[in-house]
Amino acid sequence: MREAKKLKQKAESMTDKVGKAFKYLEAVLSFIECGIAMESESPACKAAYAVYTDTVELIKFVMSLKSFSDATSTQEKIFAVLCMRCQSILNMAMFRCKKDIAIKYSRTLNEHFVSSSRVAQAPSPCIARSTGTPSPRSPMPSPASSVGSQSSSGSVGSSTMAATISTPVTIQNMTSSYVTITSHVLTAFDLWEQAEVLTRKNKEFFAQLNTNACTLALNSSLVDLVHYTRQGFQQLK
Repeated sequence: MREAKKLKQKAESMTDKVGKAFKYLEAVLSFIECGIAMESESPACKAAYAVYTDTVELIKFVMSLKSFSDATSTQEKIFAVLCMRCQSILNMAMFRCKKDIAIKYSRTLNEHFVSSSRVAQAPSPCIARSTGTPSPRSPMPSPASSVGSQSSSGSVGSSTMAATISTPVTIQNMTSSYVTITSHVLTAFDLWEQAEVLTRKNKEFFAQLNTNACTLALNSSLVDLVHYTRQGFQQLK
């Protein structure tokens, strides 16, 4: 963590945008190593998740320095790939930190919505199932209001039913958390595919990188990611 903060401070003092971006990414790798250490010490990995979250935000900032995702030079395109692959695998690591919670929430939400669906499909107690005529306990409409009541009965009935089905606050909060957790996987896949497009434009570089380091995949470990990215730095230099 000390090394990461030192590199980050050094990057902040630099004026050249490309050099600043490179130094920031070095700091990113040290932050990732810090998260790896935290995760190994704490199975719940709450502290590691926080580090990974901040690190992803730092990478986003680095990518905004010079629009590396829209880079034109070969060096900038390669740098963009390294950044996006870091983001991708970090998002997968963040999902793994919260996977057990996501599974638990998924089961609870599924049970809730199945139950709510059954309630929504249940017929109104005041309407006969077969003909839709008023039940014996329902008051008969007066002749003067029969036309208006018949024309609006469907909408009134449906709106009344919709009003009686409410979502508890706990379910709303659980849904929000579930979406946040699962979005890590979607973000990881999206960034990985963007990186693959740029990789195909620099086949020789990444073929050599795969030989010197390892072939990186979306399910690679963070340790492999750090080794791969540092080797990529060396080849760029």
